[in-house]
Amino acid sequence: MLAFPELIAPAATEAGIEVPPDLGNFDPEEYPHWTVFCNAQLGQPMPTPHAHWDNAKVIASISDEDIMNITVAQLIGKGLQVGFSKP
Repeated sequence: MLAFPELIAPAATEAGIEVPPDLGNFDPEEYPHWTVFCNAQLGQPMPTPHAHWDNAKVIASISDEDIMNITVAQLIGKGLQVGFSKP
């Protein structure tokens, strides 16, 4: 489990997610992919040590139009890895 945004920022940046300069104070509408990545990843059990790197790519692939309306079930369907089961 990763609990702090600083721990997932490198994965987000590598995947092409725009990361706010101040991780603790930002407008979610300005950084929608980052917002979804944080909400989906932080505090969640990880099935593998590299799941957050893969999850960043999944979230980065979501269109700007869809990112704020996608459900967790849809993210899992696209390959998001959370929980205790291996993908």
